[in-house]
Formats: sequence, structure tokens, C-alpha cells
Amino acid sequence: MPTVHFLGKVLPGVVQVSLGHKPIVKWEAPDVGLSMEFTNHITNSQVDVECKLNRYSSEDFMPVYMRAFDICRASVGLASFAMGYGLTVVLETFVDPGGSKSTILAKDESLASLCTAFTLTKGFDEVHTMVLQNWPLFHALNDLIEAITVPHVSPVNCGRVVERLRELIASPGSNRKNAWKEMRDALQVDEAYLKFITDHSVDPRHGLPVHVPGSVTTEVIRRAWTIMNRYFDYRKNGGKPLSGKSFPLLTG
Repeated sequence: MPTVHFLGKVLPGVVQVSLGHKPIVKWEAPDVGLSMEFTNHITNSQVDVECKLNRYSSEDFMPVYMRAFDICRASVGLASFAMGYGLTVVLETFVDPGGSKSTILAKDESLASLCTAFTLTKGFDEVHTMVLQNWPLFHALNDLIEAITVPHVSPVNCGRVVERLRELIASPGSNRKNAWKEMRDALQVDEAYLKFITDHSVDPRHGLPVHVPGSVTTEVIRRAWTIMNRYFDYRKNGGKPLSGKSFPLLTG
């Protein structure tokens, strides 16, 4: 039975967390044919999530990582609740069945091509200042980045992103229906494109235990990323609606 490990730590480091109880957590993922058996070791805030599997290949990393991260966050969350501390946990190193170590980095490099409003070397300072001076925009951006950082939050976070941007665009006192229309007109996006994001956020946001397929999650993030990029262009344009000629209508 192949065994992998996810290594990390509890933050902030000033608090030393040790959990003596190490229950075995079994999890079945029939959609990908994986059987997982986790044991979470936390000693002096050092985390080692051990997972025994019925099989392992590099294609299995993501579903195993997502569950490992859930499990250690649950343990640290319960400790946080007991102590009244705001603790978090990061997993930084993966150890494969052969003992080889690699760095864990949450990423989707395909999203980089969707950022056309600026680059790290051109136009960054303008957008940087924009974000720093607008806290609602900062929160929307934070929600979006968390969508690719923390497992299972993508639908809810992306729904919140577009709603935050709607409020940033809408005229003062606009009702929700008019606010959505103002947003669509400003960013050149149709209703169906936005509803794909918001509709998939409804059940998770209301606490219903629904499964959102990975293909849907990927598309939700891609659309929210695209809309955020258009918002940056909208702001660079002085808050005037984007031209349909330069920004073709986003449909579907």
C-alpha cells in the first residue's frame, strides 16, 4: 500500500500546538477510484499528514492533497476553537511513496494569460495603487486568490467576487436588478456568463453538501478571473463602460 506525506506547520509560530489524539480517517473517492486512509500528526505546530492509498500516481496528487488539507485544517480549527486563537495551517512539502520531496504550491498557470490589464512590469503600479486605496476591491481580489488556494471554496468565493464587483460598479441606490445590468453593460458581459458563476455558488453558500465537479470549478474560476481583469480595465478607463469593439461580449 503506497504511503505519501504532506508536511507543513501551524501559524503563527508563537503558538505551539500538539495534538495527541490521532484518529484514522478513511475516505473513498469512487469517481477517481481512490481509497485513502489519513493519520494527522501535529507536534509543536509541525504537521505531518500521512496517507495510505490503494494506488498512487502523479495524477492522484490533487484529490489526495485536497482531502489532506481539509483534514489538517479541521484539526487545527478545532484546536483554535478550544483556545480562542486565530490559527491557520499551511502544507509546504509533499513526500511521495519513494521518499522524494517536492514543494507544494497552489497554482493554475493557465490563468496568467487572462490577466491582460497589466503585467508585473507594465501597468502594475497603477492597478496596485487602485487596489490599495479601495478595500472592497481588495476583498474581492482576496476572495479570488483564495479560490485557487483553498480547496472547496471556489464556487462560493467566485460568486462573492462578482457580487462585490457589481456593488463597486452600481450607481448609489441601485436595486439589485439594475446593479447587475450596470455591471453587464460596463464590462461587456451577458447574463448567462455571470449566472454560471452565481448559480453554482448558491447551494454551497447556503450550506448544502453538494459536489461541484472539477470541470465546473475550473470554469467558474476562469470566468471570475476574466471579469476581474475587465474590472481593472474598466477602472483604468475612468469608470466608463468598456467598448464592445475592444472588449467583445462575454457570452454563455
